[in-house]
Amino acid sequence: MSTIDLFGLTLAFYGAMPPPRPQRPDRNGATWAAALVFGGICFATMGPMITIWSFHRPYAEAKARCIESGGRVLYAALDGSGPYRCERPVVGPVASPIASPAKPAD
Repeated sequence: MSTIDLFGLTLAFYGAMPPPRPQRPDRNGATWAAALVFGGICFATMGPMITIWSFHRPYAEAKARCIESGGRVLYAALDGSGPYRCERPVVGPVASPIASPAKPAD
């Protein structure tokens, strides 16, 4: 141990003692009531957000099904947000949207 270490160790014992720790304040019910009110407000705010988010989760599954079936996902907005639709290639005869009149039987 060097002289500087010994000098510092000696001076440490000459320092003033810290003040005694104050007593803890008494617990009251108002603090818990306020915590419950604020927690309830947070839950009431986050609950609907989580619910809305859960409705948007099936998008990934629908997108995977579209790509798997040979289609491609088309978005309504240029940034890729908003509604989307799946464009699949046309296979086989296409039915006319206008019904043809029935021919009378011979």
